[in-house]
Amino acid sequence: MKTSFDRARLVLLGLLLALLGIGLWAYHGVGSSLREIRATGLATLLNTQVGTLEQWVAERRHEAEQLATDEELGPQVQGLALGRGGDPIRITRAVLDRAASIGITAVLLVAPDGRILAASETERMGSRVSADFQAHMAAALRGASVFVRPNLGAGRTPGRAWMATPVRIAGGKVVAVLALGSPLAKGFGDLFSAARPGQSGEALAFDAEGWLLSPSRNALELEQRGLAPRLQLPASEQATLLAQQAVAAMAKGGHGLLLNPYPGYLGRDVIGAWRWLHELGIGVAIEIEASEAYAPLFYLQAGFIVVLLLLFAVWLAGFLAPGSLAALLRRESQKQMGPYRLLRQIGEGAISNVYLAQHRMLKRPAAVKVLKQQATTEEWTARFQREVQLSSSLHHPNTISIYDYGTGPGGEFWYAMEYLEGLSLSDLVERYGPVPPSRTAHILRQACASLWEAHSCGLVHRDIKPQNLMLCDIRGERDVVKVLDFGLVKQIGGEDTRDLTAHMRILGTPLYMSPERIRNPADADARADIYALGAVGFFLLTGKRLFETETEHDLTYHVLHETPRLASECSPFAVPVELDALIGRCLEKEAAKRPQTIAEMASALDGVLVHQPWRRDQIEAWWQQNWVAETDPGRRFTAPTK
Repeated sequence: MKTSFDRARLVLLGLLLALLGIGLWAYHGVGSSLREIRATGLATLLNTQVGTLEQWVAERRHEAEQLATDEELGPQVQGLALGRGGDPIRITRAVLDRAASIGITAVLLVAPDGRILAASETERMGSRVSADFQAHMAAALRGASVFVRPNLGAGRTPGRAWMATPVRIAGGKVVAVLALGSPLAKGFGDLFSAARPGQSGEALAFDAEGWLLSPSRNALELEQRGLAPRLQLPASEQATLLAQQAVAAMAKGGHGLLLNPYPGYLGRDVIGAWRWLHELGIGVAIEIEASEAYAPLFYLQAGFIVVLLLLFAVWLAGFLAPGSLAALLRRESQKQMGPYRLLRQIGEGAISNVYLAQHRMLKRPAAVKVLKQQATTEEWTARFQREVQLSSSLHHPNTISIYDYGTGPGGEFWYAMEYLEGLSLSDLVERYGPVPPSRTAHILRQACASLWEAHSCGLVHRDIKPQNLMLCDIRGERDVVKVLDFGLVKQIGGEDTRDLTAHMRILGTPLYMSPERIRNPADADARADIYALGAVGFFLLTGKRLFETETEHDLTYHVLHETPRLASECSPFAVPVELDALIGRCLEKEAAKRPQTIAEMASALDGVLVHQPWRRDQIEAWWQQNWVAETDPGRRFTAPTK
């Protein structure tokens, strides 16, 4: 009996040692996988944050250039710059009044030698800008609008971020620089406050000395501990490891990942990713505390130790209850949004996440977009609700279907839409080159069908572009176009015609914006969508931008004044005369010269397709040859994120 008992204990001891070996192997494997996941996540968040910052800078550049060339204010500003008189106080106040709705609080008109000719802060008139500011002005004096990195000001107190744009006279000569300033804590700072990952993560902007240009989520702790808002170790002048690497790369720009924990500016261990934006003169970083980032390893380690202790106790007692181990390890937790069970994240933007989900009862897959709690501002919540409410009234097969919407357990706004597999038109051209005329007409005709219903309901999309047109494989039906992202839709007529963007800023892609949409967004009607579809058609046929320019100011000028090339001049294909002429009409500067309805455009495309059809055998051949539905997220619909 004793021999059998000892043998059983030896077997249990062997099982214990085997479990220990498996546990160590699993711990190492999970650790490696978690590091890869964190590397991908940090890089994705950093790229998203940099993209959001660059978009914000581009919008401010566009707004500054519009003010500098405004039909009413432009001549007055030019007069001041040339010393031809004019009341500088009245003119700067007029500029400030016009720009106040987009967060501008200061205006400067600066001569080429750095003298301040006019300023909203009148005490600065006649003085000179700082040497750093004048160095940034050099690019503006050469004709390019330039972002002037935030200056913390005297005593390292929050200052302003500036956008400097050239003031030109007839002939294009630059005679002065118009600079618009917005408070560092608002606008610029909000971009980073809305993108904080997890409970301890931060999105940071910093200068070459390591001073934080964006608000810290730990501002109260910094103040209580008497620490400066700077990327340096507590009670030391030594910069953190991330700041050291970023500043070392500032001369040429660069990026890096730090996955081994290092002390952050509060002294707690963190991991992070950074990129130095040489053009803007600032660094951008994402940091999260290592304890949160690698929490699964801690739980795995703790759980494994508990299991080992239990097995050791069992070994000492001489018996083993097989069901106890399974009971200890069995744990399942899945997040729910209304009737939808979120399976995995498939996309992330600055203010929203997108998940592959499944309806709890219907078992139908869906893409669920969830507004991040950090970004639940009145503007974005209203925009999300408006998008889903207006989009859900549309039922055409070429329009993405909205299933449901609501608020989650934490009060976050969400909505569910159909889950699609395919690629956007921008991806189509980027991967496979220009599109033949017959397929182009086939694609545009389907987009017309979607917009036909929207326009009939009094809705104008206002953001038609290749990224918002999806080419899908829907249960074997291929080359199906889906129109996405009605986030900028405008309702014409009806009880609620409030345009959320009218008093904030021009949103959208300038390359696909009609001239009237640039001049006055409130004037845009259905013919603005027709212009955008024409620009999409040009892009498909040629694989080129409608206007090849280096700056957004030049692009805006071309959209307003320059006649675009015919698609037939740039396409590698023989473009039918009818299709060439149709796209040319869609791109007319005056809305009255374009097709007046989407139905008229659709009819013209039908005529093209009669003579050059895009046949089913061609569709099947292309998809069989070029498309493989992989698990690569880049080849699957992840839904637009903002």
